[in-house]
Amino acid sequence: MRSTAKLQNFLSVFEIPDFIEPWIDRFFEEIEIELVIRLADQPLDRNEINKTFRSAIKSDSSDANSDFATRAYRKGIINRRDDGRFEPADFHARFDKWAMFEGWQDIPDDIRSQLNAWELNYYERQHEEQIAGLKKGQPRERARIYPEYILLQEAEALLDRVTHIYLMPCNCRSMMQKCTQSVYTCLRFENDRGIGWKISKSRAKEIVRTANKNSLMQSGEVGIAADGTIIGAICNCCADCCFPHKLAEHRNAQQLWPLSRYVARYLKDRCTACGRCIKRCSFQAFTFAEKNQAAKPQSRIIHFNQNLCRGCGVCSTGCPEEAIEMTGIECKQSLINKILIG
Repeated sequence: MRSTAKLQNFLSVFEIPDFIEPWIDRFFEEIEIELVIRLADQPLDRNEINKTFRSAIKSDSSDANSDFATRAYRKGIINRRDDGRFEPADFHARFDKWAMFEGWQDIPDDIRSQLNAWELNYYERQHEEQIAGLKKGQPRERARIYPEYILLQEAEALLDRVTHIYLMPCNCRSMMQKCTQSVYTCLRFENDRGIGWKISKSRAKEIVRTANKNSLMQSGEVGIAADGTIIGAICNCCADCCFPHKLAEHRNAQQLWPLSRYVARYLKDRCTACGRCIKRCSFQAFTFAEKNQAAKPQSRIIHFNQNLCRGCGVCSTGCPEEAIEMTGIECKQSLINKILIG
């Protein structure tokens, strides 16, 4: 039986918000709580963890002979230190992996909303310094991850320049669950906790093309490591679920997070007013000038508000008449430009 003192110790060590306490059993097994408390006192290596907790794993469990330490690491319960030993992670790491791979088991909608608001607030605090620097025009650190809108062909070119590609569920969409788009759209260049599926570059390009066809925006969340390796990911984003887009709205950073590198150029003479750009644009940059959107295309007029354009390019790839072109804008803070253009 778990004691109140032990539970409070665990909640404190793992930085769990108060409103989650009644739902702890949805996120942790009893042995995982014991592990966190144990590692808070003394970090242990993998063999020490497995030896210490072997007797606590039920003999009839499929996990009886498994690598308990590795399983806890992959679930976001513990972190690996530079010396190879493990220490407790925090609830942000656990929520991330839980939402992607286990997901919302018996959690009420109001708790889900609170949890997503809590996580979004944490994400904003993590990046407020970076956004402040971008607003001031300060140079960015190459090794820090910044999101930038990239066009479809640029996403494909970026995939050709990375060494490894791992497919993972989109954590934003897995958490928010505000749209019906596929979650299997996150292409990472490092295998976080060893839980990604390694895929070929050709398969990665198929995923990007399909995502773009489905009106998802491509974002290069990239940095460059000290050895010159490209780190980060290509995300295929919707404005409904995407944490960077939510942050941009809250922090008045619409052109900076993700970073805009293009703006659409609307070629009115080519336009047949089919309205596809309106359906594909997440930011209402394209609208019908008339109130009657059901009118025949010949009598409708498309209005383009350049000030609302983020430069994602999804309108352009979806236009059957090639009536939208993407024009590059000066962006000294772009790392994508340096990677793809030099």
